[in-house]
Amino acid sequence: MRSKLLALKEDKAQGPDDIHPAVLKSCADTVAKPLSKIFNKSLQEGTVPQDWKLATVCPIFKKGDRSDPGNYRPVSLTSVPCKVLESVIRDELSSYLEKKGFYNNCQHGFVKGRSTLTNLLETLESWTNLLEGFGIDTVYLDYRKAFDTVPHKRLLEKIRSLGLGSIISTWIGDFLHDRMKVCVHGSYSEWIDVISGVPQGSVLCWDPFCS
Repeated sequence: MRSKLLALKEDKAQGPDDIHPAVLKSCADTVAKPLSKIFNKSLQEGTVPQDWKLATVCPIFKKGDRSDPGNYRPVSLTSVPCKVLESVIRDELSSYLEKKGFYNNCQHGFVKGRSTLTNLLETLESWTNLLEGFGIDTVYLDYRKAFDTVPHKRLLEKIRSLGLGSIISTWIGDFLHDRMKVCVHGSYSEWIDVISGVPQGSVLCWDPFCS
């Protein structure tokens, strides 16, 4: 736990609970043990503290007409202590899935030691070999708003199908429930519940669950 806190980036924003990562990092030796107890209790009960679940959605402009809401990418500002717990869960789940052979050789995103760069290098190598005397056709797919539209029920069914156990699936189910408001120019909406989409900006927003 202490190593997780010391690895926090101090230039990141705090969540709705106003606990800044710089505070947690500077007090790592003091807060590591009590946070571990809170994390264990949260996992055992399958519930997330309400202050940790809430996400403030800030729209980030991408391109096009600024008056069109579809031209903005929603980024969620969430609790930093919760992100630390998410990172612990993510590491354990990644290790479990890797041991179970969940990933295939085509998976590059969200896999340790792989990235978009390794994906591009392997693709370039394959195309180079194919171009020796032959032409090739390529098809590009872009799933529009994939993280914003994934249904929670379907997501949880997929998690359960991976054999992760009831504790983790229950915790993630509670993590997704009742947790969002929108901030525009310093003005906030009411807190709302949603039935689809995962909070972009959270640590557990990762491809194996959402694809």
